[in-house]
Amino acid sequence: PSSKRKRQQQQLLDYDCSGVLRWSKMVQIAMATMSLFIFLLLRRGDPIDGISQQQLEQPASLFTNNGSYKGTPWHNERTVSVKTVAETKFARCDVHTVQSENPNDSTVINDWVFMEEMDAVNVVVMMAPENPSDGSKGKFVVFKQGKYAIPGVTLSPVGGFVDVDKGESPFESARREVMEELGLGSRKTLEDIRTVLGTDTKTNIVNSDANAGGGSMDNHKVAYTAIPKSTRALDQFGLARGDTTPDEIDWVFLGRYRTAANRGGGFIYTYLLKNAVPILDGGGTAGFQMSGDDEAQEIHFLTLEEMQQHVLNGHFQEVKWAATIALGLLHLQNGP
Repeated sequence: PSSKRKRQQQQLLDYDCSGVLRWSKMVQIAMATMSLFIFLLLRRGDPIDGISQQQLEQPASLFTNNGSYKGTPWHNERTVSVKTVAETKFARCDVHTVQSENPNDSTVINDWVFMEEMDAVNVVVMMAPENPSDGSKGKFVVFKQGKYAIPGVTLSPVGGFVDVDKGESPFESARREVMEELGLGSRKTLEDIRTVLGTDTKTNIVNSDANAGGGSMDNHKVAYTAIPKSTRALDQFGLARGDTTPDEIDWVFLGRYRTAANRGGGFIYTYLLKNAVPILDGGGTAGFQMSGDDEAQEIHFLTLEEMQQHVLNGHFQEVKWAATIALGLLHLQNGP
């Protein structure tokens, strides 16, 4: 019995040892797998299309400057609290704690991701007809360009952020963007510039200096800073009003719209400029040297029919652009 007991004990020991060996091998395999995963993860630091992971992570330093966002953060009666996750001058990512919209429900949502972005403008620009007497219509001026979040190339209208640092109204932002990106403005704007310069305001401003060879416009941009401007005003919600001024009959305010109803994304102020005329040298031409943002853009001129077709075919690939163009075309079809 003693020898039998010893054999049983040895068998149990052998079984335990084999079990330990099996577990040891499993641990080794797991460690090897983890090592391979870590190796592949570290390999992400290798250049991919010329950009390393380290380079991709560098912009995180931009998010450490709390309070840098220049826009107006959103909150209303349902907002319990707001925590900022990251921000730059132009945008901010927050996590809101929000009460349920049902007044009979006390539920509180603690992970409501909300994206702030500064107010922006988009403008449909339609030039004055070259020969008004024959009933012809002016062409629309758009850009063809690439954008970081859009595959391939896209068409786009004039657009940009409202300069809140300078107390700019959305309408003044729209006027400035059209001048900077296309060298164009309204007939009233050209008249105001000429008044500032003390030049003749009774000439044919449809065929303005840039087209008629009536002299240089180099000083027009300086004069633009001195013409009358509208002041920034807020509505009952504390949001900037987008109204045009009564004397600017070529400008039409098409409305202010939230980009994403639940997640923010800023507000877009949409405009139509009819009968646009050159107010800077080369304005309204394909070779105009734009100022402002350093963007690679090609200026294109489209007929009404071409604009309609491009919208229907989805060639204005951002929803704000497509909405602005559609609103402008609807106004021209149905408005005064």
